[in-house]
Amino acid sequence: MNTRSGSTARSADNASPESLTPRHWLYFSLITLVLLSDGMDVTIVAHVFPTLIKSWGVSVGGGIAFVVAVGFLAMGLGAVVAGGMADRWGRKTVLIGSVVVFGGATALGGTSGDFTAFAGWRILACLGMGAAMASGNALLADLIPERRRAALIATAYAGVGLGTTLGAVLAGALIPTSGWRLLLVVAGLIPLAVIAVLAAVVPESPAFLLAKRRVDGAASTDGRGAETFDPGLRVRPSLAGSAVSVRTVLSRPLAPKTLLLWLFGFFSLGTQLLIAQYMPTLLQLPKPGLDTVQSSTIVGVYGLASVVGGVVLGAILARLSRFLIIGIVLGLAAVMSIVVYLLPDPGFGSLLVVLGIAGFILPSAFGPTRSVLAAMAYPAGMRGAGIGVAEFGGRLGAAAGGVAGGTLIAAGMGLSGLFLVLLLPIGVLLGSLTGLRAQSRRTPVSEQAEVGPTGPAPAEGTPERAAAMD
Repeated sequence: MNTRSGSTARSADNASPESLTPRHWLYFSLITLVLLSDGMDVTIVAHVFPTLIKSWGVSVGGGIAFVVAVGFLAMGLGAVVAGGMADRWGRKTVLIGSVVVFGGATALGGTSGDFTAFAGWRILACLGMGAAMASGNALLADLIPERRRAALIATAYAGVGLGTTLGAVLAGALIPTSGWRLLLVVAGLIPLAVIAVLAAVVPESPAFLLAKRRVDGAASTDGRGAETFDPGLRVRPSLAGSAVSVRTVLSRPLAPKTLLLWLFGFFSLGTQLLIAQYMPTLLQLPKPGLDTVQSSTIVGVYGLASVVGGVVLGAILARLSRFLIIGIVLGLAAVMSIVVYLLPDPGFGSLLVVLGIAGFILPSAFGPTRSVLAAMAYPAGMRGAGIGVAEFGGRLGAAAGGVAGGTLIAAGMGLSGLFLVLLLPIGVLLGSLTGLRAQSRRTPVSEQAEVGPTGPAPAEGTPERAAAMD
């Protein structure tokens, strides 16, 4: 009996570091809830805008477009700053601070007495949202085994879509009965509750803690230091390179890869949030002329479908090449954009079905893909900065999309015309993806790569081996 128990204990201790444990799933679940809250608060104001237009006389092409554009710029700034800070001060520390900022500012936005105050609180909230997305993805990537990383990052991003659905449900329930102010207060309190639990349960990145020990001169030399941080997580000592700045990911040989990721992020997130921010307004235009409940229902179905799409994408990424799968999903997004454009005389029923199918495909193509590509492109020591740069590009793209969307709607473009325009960014994304695949073959960077002040040392293995892993 005792022999069998001892054997079981030794078997557990010697479990493969690539296998997922209950601890991994707990950390994954809590970080997914943070991304859910981020997705909810990013899109929640889209349901508030129609009311502000009617109540305060705000114009779509003026005040609304300004808030959308500057808000996305603030998200980009928050992402790139938080990415570098996460490599220096810790992923978990930066994530907690980020969520406190965006949750508190969203709730306080409900106290706004005029549009200027509303815009101020919104911009502050956007700073925190961008920072939370970058630091949250970096922490999740560090806590998950390498072989499962792409799949779980893509699946966690499904939480963003679920946040869109939750925001739509809250908007449909609260705006008609209690008004937009209560909606913002509730939307701000939810992430604060989530981060309180995460702060008590989720550990700091083992790679970051090992790096900090090395910097402090207290690193263990027997390769067992990671076990003192969390018995459920293992990390190789080679991950513990010195913290690096954004400048490092722009140095050779990573500069081409980083610039392509920036371009991919610019058009992916820009396109995704262009749809999410303006869909309620587009649906409530004279054509198709839906009311608040109908538009919120469609947005909710779109977000719920995106959750299913994200989970399916994650399952497929666990088995097949990320470049192949992302390319296929982008191609399907182009097909759905044409389908929406060709939809004759759209009404509530037809839009519910078609946009529900589009929600299964488009958010998966535009949402988690940049995070998957960025997290797999860099070793742990520079992952925060790398993801931050990709997110910065995405938020700049979202700002450009916000201005473009407001301008096109003000000029008379409706739902079908806007979906046809999506073919342009999809083409750019496919070109960027091709370039990233070529870069991954040319300059493979593995978890074994040491990070120095001028960039990573060459990774072990041949380009052919790296291509096979892709």
